Amino acid sequence: MTFFETAGQARTFLFLLYAGFLSGALYDGAAWARRRLPRWLGIPLDILWCLLTALMCAAALAKGGEDRARFYALLGLCCGGVLYSLGLRAACRGLGRMIRGAVRRKTEST
Repeated sequence: MTFFETAGQARTFLFLLYAGFLSGALYDGAAWARRRLPRWLGIPLDILWCLLTALMCAAALAKGGEDRARFYALLGLCCGGVLYSLGLRAACRGLGRMIRGAVRRKTEST
């Protein structure tokens, strides 16, 4: 017995995995913006993130040919977010620190 009953469910799971990964990246982007923008913009940014994540989830389900959300759909979305948190987030933060250091050294030398 396999986790997926059809190949379409496996494809939908992968689309939702990508959507969860992108949702994690959007959340980090919103957190970055939240620190730099006025405080009252935090709630609209969170609402925008929720809407975009729901839109990505609906688009992934539609692209995969599913007519409703199932357990594996939520699991795919969560797994994508966790993969982003464990992998790409650290790489992006390291790259950001490296760029900031290079810019700081360049401005100090001029």
